[in-house]
Formats: sequence, C-alpha cells, structure tokens
Amino acid sequence: MNKFLLSALALTLILTSLLPASETAERAREMTTNLEKIEALIDKTVKELREALDQLNRIAAESDKPRDAFEDYTDQLKDYKDVQGTLSDRINRFRTVADARFKDWDSDLTKMEGDLKNISQERMNKAKKEYEEVDKKVRQIGAKLTKAVDKLQEVQTYFTTELNSASIQAASKVTDAAKKSADEVIQALEEMKADYTKLKADTAETKAKE
Repeated sequence: MNKFLLSALALTLILTSLLPASETAERAREMTTNLEKIEALIDKTVKELREALDQLNRIAAESDKPRDAFEDYTDQLKDYKDVQGTLSDRINRFRTVADARFKDWDSDLTKMEGDLKNISQERMNKAKKEYEEVDKKVRQIGAKLTKAVDKLQEVQTYFTTELNSASIQAASKVTDAAKKSADEVIQALEEMKADYTKLKADTAETKAKE
C-alpha cells in the first residue's frame, strides 16, 4: 500500500472518529438555541398577556363608553393566544431536541471509560434530572395557561353578548377572577423562564469559531 493510500486511510479514520463528537456538539448548540427562543417567547407571552389585562381594566374604567376598550381587548387577547401557541410549539420542539441530545450523550458514554466516563455520566444524570424536573413544571404551567385563556375568552364572549355599564358591573367578580388567574400565569411564566435559563447555563455548548 503506497504512502498516498495510507495517508488517505488515516485521514478517513480521523474524520470518522471526529464526526460523532461534532454531531453531539451540534445537538448541544441546537438545545441552547431552542432555549434562547423559548426565553424570548416567554417574554413576549407575558407582554401580550399584561396588555390584554390592561385593556380588560379599561373596559371597567370606561364603562360609560366601553366599546373601544372592548375591541382593543378582543384584539389583544387574540395576539396573546397566538404567541402562546407559538411558545407551546417551541417547547414541544425543544423536547424533541433535548431527547436527541441526551440520547447522543448516552451513546458517547459507551466510548469512554474510567474517570472521564464517570464524570460525564454524573454530569449527564444531573442535566437530565434538571431537564425532567423543569419539563414537569412546564406541563403544570401549561394547564394554568389553558385555564387562564378559557376565563379571559369567557369574559370576551360575555361582553360580546352584552356591553354596557350594568353588564360590566354585574360581571365584576368574574372578571376579577379572570385577572387573578392571569396574574398567576404571569408569575408562573417568569418562574419558568428562570428554570429554562438555568438549564441553558448547565447544558450550553460553546459555539464554534466562525
């Protein structure tokens, strides 16, 4: 076998051994990118929900002429539901990415031994446990989100049927309950973002030089 063929074979072996590690790193970067997008969408969801609450408060404040406030509330509620849907889709996408990331990590462990394998195994177990705990909390928050949207939508439907000072006053307890539910969702979303931010810090992969 000539030197050229030996060199080509050696290069092939080197590249083959590097590809899995490169793919694993790319999985980690994809996980980080998805977490960054989730953080941004949480911020946007909170913003849209707060603006919807502002418009709902305007309906009561402008009960003598509530039509403009109601229409703004209707538009804002739609914007909130749209961004919430986008957030939900991104979280589902992240679950797929995270599962692939941990599967690759587990596969890489089979190629190690000794102290490095033990260290990597411990780090993977810690990161996976953290991810599973965060995801469990996120699913619970998802139920709160659905409940809050249902209440806000019910208020919107009610005012579609009847919108005047008397109807606004009659529904005050219900609208207050809807606003309280939304406030709880905002707090839960902010806590969820903090959890995702910590997960990102614990699992992030340093970006390659461009």
